[in-house]
Amino acid sequence: MRRLLLFSAFIALLSVNTFAADAKNKNNPPAPGGYSLDLSRYDFIDTTQNVIKFPKGNASFNTFFNKLDTLVFENRGQVRILHVGGSHLQADVISGRIREHFIKEYPGASAGRGFVFPYSAARTNTPASYASAYKGIWDMNKNVQREIKKPLGLLGIAVSTSDPRSEITLLLDKYNSTPMWGETKFRLFGYSDAGDVVPVLKVDSNEIYGKLDSASQSYVFTSPRPIDTIQIAFRWIDSLKQAEIAKFITDSLLQDSIARAKEDSIKKANGDTAQKKVPEPAKIPNNVALPEVARDSMFQGECDVLDTACLRREEAKSKSRSCAEKLGKPVVNYAEGEIDSTNYANEHCIAEQTAESDSVKKNARPRFTLTGILTETDAPGITYTGVGINGAKVHDYFEEVCPLLEKQLAFYKPDLVIFAIGINDANVERFNDKQFKGDYDKLIARIKKVNPNVAIIFETNNDMFRKVKKKKYVQHPNGDVARKAFFALADKYKAGVWDKFGIMGGLGSMAKWEKADLAKADKVHFKLSGYNLLGDLFYKAIINSYQEHIANLPAEKRKE
Repeated sequence: MRRLLLFSAFIALLSVNTFAADAKNKNNPPAPGGYSLDLSRYDFIDTTQNVIKFPKGNASFNTFFNKLDTLVFENRGQVRILHVGGSHLQADVISGRIREHFIKEYPGASAGRGFVFPYSAARTNTPASYASAYKGIWDMNKNVQREIKKPLGLLGIAVSTSDPRSEITLLLDKYNSTPMWGETKFRLFGYSDAGDVVPVLKVDSNEIYGKLDSASQSYVFTSPRPIDTIQIAFRWIDSLKQAEIAKFITDSLLQDSIARAKEDSIKKANGDTAQKKVPEPAKIPNNVALPEVARDSMFQGECDVLDTACLRREEAKSKSRSCAEKLGKPVVNYAEGEIDSTNYANEHCIAEQTAESDSVKKNARPRFTLTGILTETDAPGITYTGVGINGAKVHDYFEEVCPLLEKQLAFYKPDLVIFAIGINDANVERFNDKQFKGDYDKLIARIKKVNPNVAIIFETNNDMFRKVKKKKYVQHPNGDVARKAFFALADKYKAGVWDKFGIMGGLGSMAKWEKADLAKADKVHFKLSGYNLLGDLFYKAIINSYQEHIANLPAEKRKE
């Protein structure tokens, strides 16, 4: 009974704080963790629409709500939530805000951070809720590329390396004023082509080797203490060869930097007229495959998480012309903001699986491919994982692109999935809503293989404008068409709908969000304040749905 009273007090406090006018903070918005909003400034937002709508009732949410009951009333068990989308989710601002609410406000404990990834090694933006860094040379594959060379999993992205110096680091509390994370269990999904390199977890001065689960292509690590920094190094079975090649690469870099410094000095002294001098090459060890490029980096990602112009340029680089030619489809100049003339159902080229792997080629170095890291604890609580790749469409999570999805999802087994994929599907001239719903049917079937009783919420697309020429935008009616498709899907799967399109104010409302300094000038993405506001609204909607469930519980159960 005491826990119920505390929960009721929390709900009341949330309702007051989240939507109370706070004139003092107009010029100084609250820091993360503070949820006071002055919605009187945003009269274009339709807060009456801010509910989870259930076209066929909420019976399919009984299992999810019952698991929350066990957590709320008995402080037992874990509840897992999965939020899947595109660039809105890779940035992890709206999803990060929702996660923060769940963990900080109630029940006050986390069951782990969920899936994370070293996005910087893939040369793309790391989610805003944590930081990543890397050393060494890494290759990248992600599900929005036309040519897929590596089998992908739940996250839709992979990085691989044959650099003996390679490391990755994930700083989970980098941007938290108060630490939120203390993880003890890690499952690293990845594999070595020839079994000649393994990942190790570095904690303090210790290197911890994981237990290989070959069936799931993963390594299980247990930290001797809770940590919020995940540092992974990669150890070759042939440690002497690893040390030899690492020394060679380091020496090459040093010689190259000295030669460049001398060359620059000569050019400066001679008015930039000196002939270019080529440094003598370093002595190459026998039977050593050289790296493609001699470089090292603690690269943090070329784009800021909300720099949409940079993200479009990055996305353009991922489009393969040779693959497009194989498909007989035009190459789209995404960097200039153009869009597909239609939404192709199959725009991927999958690399031949029979091709000789890198690690069995003559003199090749050991190679490791990483597809995701799942962090966990044994504590009761909520785990909230956001999955998103810039530019992703529904069919980018199909089996031929992400064959490892179910295998990895089985270790997470979400109780609730929030589907927010659709903004890129609808950003076309001719939107095929029938195909869109069919694509979702295939994706949902994959999720239900893992958990047949999973609760589903569809998040409708935000309103957006279409760029027709430089600095000229027009309203894009596909947002409303997609909205109707989402409701049809909710009807079919007895799911819920969070109508973001309606809450925003409907067609053309993005212009008002931009004017209110909530959206970016590209009229597709939001600013930090806009994402945070959407996160607050969604959290209130889902909590209100759960509050209604609590109110309808039998009196004897509520008193337990």
